[in-house]
Amino acid sequence: MTAKKFAKSVIAGAAALALLAGCSGGGDTDGKITLDVWTFGGMGLDEAFATYQEENPNIILKVTNAGGSDEQAQALTTALAGGKGPDVAAIEVGYMSQFKAQPQNFVDLRTLGSDDIESSFLDWRWSQGVAADGSVVGIPTDVGGLAMAYRTDLFEAAGLPSDRDEVSALWPTWDDFIEVGAEYRAATGKGMIDNVNSAIFNPAVRQGSEMYYGAGGDDDLIYDSNPDVQEAFGYALEAIDSDISSRTPSWSEAWNAGMNNGDFAVLAAPAWMMTYISQQAPDTSGKWDIAAVPENAGNWGGSQLAIPAKSDHPEEAFAFIEWLMSPERQLEIFQAHGNFPSTPELYDTPDIQNFTSEFFNDAPVGPIYANSVESIEPIFEGPQQRIIDTAILNSLSQVENGEEPAADAWSNALKNVKTALGG
Repeated sequence: MTAKKFAKSVIAGAAALALLAGCSGGGDTDGKITLDVWTFGGMGLDEAFATYQEENPNIILKVTNAGGSDEQAQALTTALAGGKGPDVAAIEVGYMSQFKAQPQNFVDLRTLGSDDIESSFLDWRWSQGVAADGSVVGIPTDVGGLAMAYRTDLFEAAGLPSDRDEVSALWPTWDDFIEVGAEYRAATGKGMIDNVNSAIFNPAVRQGSEMYYGAGGDDDLIYDSNPDVQEAFGYALEAIDSDISSRTPSWSEAWNAGMNNGDFAVLAAPAWMMTYISQQAPDTSGKWDIAAVPENAGNWGGSQLAIPAKSDHPEEAFAFIEWLMSPERQLEIFQAHGNFPSTPELYDTPDIQNFTSEFFNDAPVGPIYANSVESIEPIFEGPQQRIIDTAILNSLSQVENGEEPAADAWSNALKNVKTALGG
């Protein structure tokens, strides 16, 4: 089966949610084993799925894409509560702590041989799939090392440097980044970035050693006392005050169009974002490039692949995951879609060090993202991670849209988090 034909069998979008809620695992047909696989967004795995089926004719992959990671997490929560679930579920890292807090809902992958492959992965990415009782709930997919994507043609039109090294040198700090944004606004009348949540708060808050949780683990909430969180929040407010944003919400139709028509010139770009940009703005091939993110490295995104306890075929599901996340396959997925491997043995290989992207002006994206990932200071993400994140981001959006005064934003954000946590 070709990738194109395989893609036709994938169920995608919001219509999948009702089906997800009713799923109870794959059945067997004509002696073949069907694995229900739940994904979300553009994970870039369809070609790999097709290859696996070609190499394993007795396995049928029934792939369902819930739409976004939020919808996927909601559907999985509902299914698990009803004693159902797929054979393989992709879980975005922001939700991983929420699910691994109930490890009884999943197969402990140590029973299927996960100890044999653990050494292939980044330690901190592996630990994101390990529950407090030591059981292994999920196997890492990619890692979202941070960089900045920018439009060279728009920078040149604004009188700014367009060479990637010179652009990186423009913004060693977030204050410098905001100053460049102000220059861009003065020269063009347009916002340099898409929105402050995506371009500033999300990367900045992920550059420290702690985020919303402290060293004490699940019960050690520090979102309201961690100076790194308040500092990232302050950078976002400063960017709003400096008018460097085009106020274009992420994942909206306007955002997709803006990548193509020049409504903004800079996006935060974890590796997985490269494919999204190239898909939304194919006519801008060669006009984008990749520069360093201000200040430190950080991770944004990535997923784990888990096997719910109700799977009818856990051994076959694990064999599929082991194949899909092998270094060899992760390299192929990166070269085709930009998802950077979580297997560090690849980082110094010629396949990574010599890899460039024609779409991004032949930028050496292999070494750029390898360097970014190797500089990451891992952050512990607790079970309420996504709830806290959403409440803070909503507060910033209200300021950016003129619905809330900046002076009240931080206190209101903390109130919103407490309300969201039920406090």
